[in-house]
Amino acid sequence: MKKWLKIVLYSLLGILLILCGIIGYIYYQYEWKYDVNSEKHQYDVGYLSSENRDFAPNFKRCNDYSPIGYYSHVNFNVFDKNKAQFKRFIQSNFNSNLYTDSGMLNLRFIINCNGEVGDMEVNQLNKDYQLTKFNNNLVEEIIQLTVEKENWVISDNKSDNDKYMYLIFRLEDGKITEILP
Repeated sequence: MKKWLKIVLYSLLGILLILCGIIGYIYYQYEWKYDVNSEKHQYDVGYLSSENRDFAPNFKRCNDYSPIGYYSHVNFNVFDKNKAQFKRFIQSNFNSNLYTDSGMLNLRFIINCNGEVGDMEVNQLNKDYQLTKFNNNLVEEIIQLTVEKENWVISDNKSDNDKYMYLIFRLEDGKITEILP
């Protein structure tokens, strides 16, 4: 009888140790592994600051919620007609003869419910994905063509959310070869 009692007690002790190990591992994964400094990392990935007023100083978001469409604009209608029409508009109005830059121009911005563009972030990358500086006139021309109000859907309902958008212009010798996504 004592032998069976020892086996049962040691088995229960083993199971208890395994459970404590699993609980400790889970606690470590969720609480201690990635200690985040909340003062340094105040916002989510992809946050666009409303303090960036260099581009559109009078831009106002329609509401305080996060804009819809982060990382993908497939689920909502953001282009006035369609993406192909937007690409044709950019290609036909961009004066590529003036520039020789190559790389990628990334634009991230918010479109409010009135079809106005603001809170824009601009990144310029060379072919090796390193930060670079393109001709200022090239960047300004692409931005001005992109933010045309006619390109974006204007909501009939003023309570609609603002929309997040990003575009990547691939440039080869001053010509726009592709507009992603």
